[in-house]
Amino acid sequence: MEDQRLPEDKKLQREARRLQPFFREAATFAGLHLACRLPKCRRAKRCTGCWPAEEIATTHYKKFPPCVMSNETQSELNHATMVLGERQRQEYLAAGYTQEDFDRWEAEEEAEIEAEEQAEALALSRASRKGR
Repeated sequence: MEDQRLPEDKKLQREARRLQPFFREAATFAGLHLACRLPKCRRAKRCTGCWPAEEIATTHYKKFPPCVMSNETQSELNHATMVLGERQRQEYLAAGYTQEDFDRWEAEEEAEIEAEEQAEALALSRASRKGR
């Protein structure tokens, strides 16, 4: 059986697309929407921007919402991401979840992502064979 793996660029795009909602939340938390070049973000008073699906992760900054266009704004986003992640972790711990729960969820998510990637790779493989 042939190797059913997605090309690295496709994997990176899928991962970046999957993270967009969290990045938008972090960008809002960091206040990046206040100076965003997209009027819809400023009007909504939160980050609502996203690159078109085919452009996501085609360059370094296109992994993030459109308001992240420099090392400075990326640093702000990274910090907000860490703060929000830790806040969520503390809320789960306070609710009675344990590190074992976190580990299990991470393993389940990784297995789900791997299954999705294999299914997409198989579909791409079949499509390329039909096109021959």
